[in-house]
Amino acid sequence: MAEREEKPNLPEMSIPVTMDNGQEVMCEVLTIFPVKDKQYIALLPPKETGDNIWIYRFVPVGKEEFNVEGIVEDEEFAVVSEEFTRMVENSELDTIFD
Repeated sequence: MAEREEKPNLPEMSIPVTMDNGQEVMCEVLTIFPVKDKQYIALLPPKETGDNIWIYRFVPVGKEEFNVEGIVEDEEFAVVSEEFTRMVENSELDTIFD
């Protein structure tokens, strides 16, 4: 696996994600991106989780707060995953995250 390259024009941001077992895991925010009329967030969990990228629904709450929600519908997850893959393949991640 390739090492992460530094992106000097993007701020580093991490958020806590609460797992089903109640454990809180800090994840690096890769990007927030739109699909249809909703926003989604791609997160990079710690290496010790053994997982790849996690994708959640991103729901703004007020001016500076937000919630992340699991995507429970397989069809929605497939569409969002395809869009994220397309963005990665087209190297659009640097321009999406403001």
